[in-house]
Amino acid sequence: MDLTGKTIAVAVTGGIAAYKACDFVRELYRRNAERVLCIMTPNAAEFVTTLTLQALSRYPVFTETLAVDHGGIPIHIVIAQQADALVVLPATADSLCKLAHGAADNLVTTSVITFTGKPVIVVPAMNTRMWDHPLTRQNLDTIRQLPNYVIVEPTSGNLACGETGDGHLADQETILQALYQSVHPEKNLFKGIKAIVTAGGTSEPIDPVRVISNRSSGKMGLALADELYAMGATVTLISTKPPNHRLYDVITVKTASDMQTELNTRFEDTDLLLMAAAISDYTPANPAEHKIKREQQLTPTLALTPNPDILASLGQRKRTGQLLVGFAAESQDLLKNATDKFHRKNLDAIAANDISRTDIGFEADQNEMTLILANGNHHKLERDRKDRIARNLLLTLHEQLLKS
Repeated sequence: MDLTGKTIAVAVTGGIAAYKACDFVRELYRRNAERVLCIMTPNAAEFVTTLTLQALSRYPVFTETLAVDHGGIPIHIVIAQQADALVVLPATADSLCKLAHGAADNLVTTSVITFTGKPVIVVPAMNTRMWDHPLTRQNLDTIRQLPNYVIVEPTSGNLACGETGDGHLADQETILQALYQSVHPEKNLFKGIKAIVTAGGTSEPIDPVRVISNRSSGKMGLALADELYAMGATVTLISTKPPNHRLYDVITVKTASDMQTELNTRFEDTDLLLMAAAISDYTPANPAEHKIKREQQLTPTLALTPNPDILASLGQRKRTGQLLVGFAAESQDLLKNATDKFHRKNLDAIAANDISRTDIGFEADQNEMTLILANGNHHKLERDRKDRIARNLLLTLHEQLLKS
């Protein structure tokens, strides 16, 4: 989730979860946000000091309703002019009431009502009793009807008061995903597309303890799923390495057989499949029911049997209009081997990367790929972070295969 060039406003209101705004501000910069502008209600300053947020955001932090910048422009106007999105974190029950009814009685509410035509991400957090109150629900329904507002609902968890229930601030990754989709330059590009992404390396059991697996981290597949969701697709991620909270469906599998079962169930209703997972070619023929003891078998023999070729079978089943994209991790003859795989498995595109390099691919945060398309075109995706590679890959696929 790359926020390069974006200015994000963070509005903090007076709830105990206000302290989590500090980590959120830091994370925005980790995701390459250009600027983070923080404002607070006076009550929020009772939980987190302005100095703390000023140090983290690198800009002055204001709390006064009538605050102005060095040029005399009201801060709520500065926020409206300069920010690409405004995140209210946390949004208390009192704040939700005010937002729903257009109040402008503090710097946060004044800034929100000035922030028209741009995304407002509202992240509630409060006691379960307050969250469940009919008036709170009514206020939420009112806010949901506003076209530029997104509500990131709280989760169930341990609350500051000692109770447990709904009202716990949403996980940071979930908030970031909602924000990212709101500011994505191509947020509707894949709207109406049902997509499946596979990720991670499967594990084939030798015994209850040991497995045959590979070095796939699942990072590339996760980046593709995140980008597809941000671009408007309906996404299902099938992964051996499930991520933290996501706003799309995530299915966890372990073996190649698990992966095949899930794909067979969902493939017919899918428009686009990105097969980024590293699926084991072989599985132990006779996995042991109990742990193999070293003392009993000093030099055990492991018999292997081929796993089904899932991608090839799906290539034979695909219907007209369905797009199937494979991935080729090769250590030699990159383009030749990838092209052979492309034809053998009846694909619409294949992304090839060189796993003999240590700076890209498996376990790395960066990648470099060549995308081979059914129309004969080759597109080089130069070395970059995997989230940026994912975005460029999807943009190329849309331009070459979907745009018509």
